[in-house]
Amino acid sequence: MSPDHAEKRSAPRYQVHILVKFRLVKSPNGEEPETELHNGNNLIANLSRTGFFLSTKNCLEVGSVLEVEFTPPDPAETVRAFAEVVRANYQNFPNQGRYEYGLEFKDMNPHSWENLDRFLAIFVV
Repeated sequence: MSPDHAEKRSAPRYQVHILVKFRLVKSPNGEEPETELHNGNNLIANLSRTGFFLSTKNCLEVGSVLEVEFTPPDPAETVRAFAEVVRANYQNFPNQGRYEYGLEFKDMNPHSWENLDRFLAIFVV
């Protein structure tokens, strides 16, 4: 990552390997909201207080809003939030069979914020 790009981040990102469930809540192309969370092999590869990097076999549109649910290993309490797809990397799909997205947290209950903050604190030295 270039220094210019790193400076634009509003919060540090940390490499993780966390499975995440999600469902489409709002789509820019008018798709109907999904009723259940995807319980597939969706992976958060990096995480910050402002968002995360998602790797999934599901194709999403930039501007989509997802309900997400994941459990960090420590404090091992579920984080539930709404997040918007703000960036898509479709170029890796043919090579790895997965889509990659940058998501920004939009809404989260206070308990989930606390759980996320506790987990991210383990990375701060």
